[in-house]
Amino acid sequence: MTRIIPLFLFLFFVVFVPMSVMAQNGSEAVNKEDVRKLVDTLENDQSRSDLVNNLKLLLEEQKKQEEPMAPLTEAIGMRSGVEKAVAEYEAFLDKNKLSSSLVHQSVGTFVVLLVASGFWFGVRKLSRKILRVIERMSQRFGITLSRFGTYTTILQTILKVIILALSVYTLGKIWSASSIDAFFESDQMRAFLGTSFTVLFVAFFAAVIWEGVGVYLSYILKQADVHNETRVKTLLPIVKNVVLGVFAVLFGLVLLSEVGVNVTPLLAGAGVIGVAIGFGAQSMVKDFLTGFTIILEDIVRVGDVVNLGGHAGLVEKITLRKVQLRDVAGIVYTIPFSEITTIQNLTKDYSFYVFDIGVTYNVDTDRVIEVLRGVDEELRGDGEYGPLILEPLEVMGVDQFADSAVIIKARIKTMPIQQWKVGREFNRRMKHAFDVNGIEIPFPQRVVTVLQKESMTA
Repeated sequence: MTRIIPLFLFLFFVVFVPMSVMAQNGSEAVNKEDVRKLVDTLENDQSRSDLVNNLKLLLEEQKKQEEPMAPLTEAIGMRSGVEKAVAEYEAFLDKNKLSSSLVHQSVGTFVVLLVASGFWFGVRKLSRKILRVIERMSQRFGITLSRFGTYTTILQTILKVIILALSVYTLGKIWSASSIDAFFESDQMRAFLGTSFTVLFVAFFAAVIWEGVGVYLSYILKQADVHNETRVKTLLPIVKNVVLGVFAVLFGLVLLSEVGVNVTPLLAGAGVIGVAIGFGAQSMVKDFLTGFTIILEDIVRVGDVVNLGGHAGLVEKITLRKVQLRDVAGIVYTIPFSEITTIQNLTKDYSFYVFDIGVTYNVDTDRVIEVLRGVDEELRGDGEYGPLILEPLEVMGVDQFADSAVIIKARIKTMPIQQWKVGREFNRRMKHAFDVNGIEIPFPQRVVTVLQKESMTA
């Protein structure tokens, strides 16, 4: 390359510049000094040889840049290995001369059918064994591995097709069937088999990696579900989708390169299309950016009870673009992140259940507070509700004087999303304690005065 740069400069200043000047000014004479230098270079054997060598280096460099990248199976030597195995198999058949006589042909046919049958039924037995192993692993780790049954069926079908094709090819060799030899040894058939093998190898490689990652992520998600790790349960589905997208693009490009498609223009076109989509789908881009920020800052998790976009419910699913809520009635709300301006998380780290307790005006409020603390102490001693309560009841005092009641405000701190369960039980026990202690809970009353007609006329 260091010698190519001077060559470019020489050609540019000595040849192309004078020619361009000549084209623009046809009447002007060519620089005699430049022409003399060019003539001297061509007359000198060493200079002319250097010029030719530099031109050859330039052509080789351009050829390397234009050559497409070698396919994966060719780069790792798998194609050459398969071709070598096929050549050795053909040499084995020719060496044993199975087509030399009718006896050899009959014995060879019997052996081929026997071996093919053994492999055929062996594949079925192996598939069943793999399915049993997958079922035991699924039960042991508690992970759904249903797709492995489909993979096993596909693998069984491919192996049977290979066994059948290899048996037909071998029998054609044994019985010297020219039509079969011509069919399998034709350039079109070899190209088809090579492409098919490449596609199957890449697909198998991609499936092994993807399913391995999927099983690992599913196991982590299962453990997070057991330990109620909401942060992991929120991030893992997103990570899984991102990994799926990356693997799909990566192995898609590898597969296209394997079948002979130049992926460089596709990558350049994908960049242009990505820019166009970015300008045309600004709302979707805003969804992704907002969702990434919300998830990164751990504002909302799967399993939280939140109020988003005027809808409240339990967070069931979070993606990079949207969040799904389910309310008490079972209605599912799907809210894009770009429409979220305020997030009310009712179960972040811990929760409070707030009480507005109304009693009649003739009841001593200090006595009411004492009864409330007794209910709280009894509830915290309960084996079911006690572990859900983080702190004793906090009585804030007399909050307001309503039309027919004195309102006492209090609250109780609980584990996340357990405030409603604890609050309902507290209300039940509080009503019972008020009845026992003669504390009246007021209800709206209306006094009606009836006037007699005689008194009205008097």
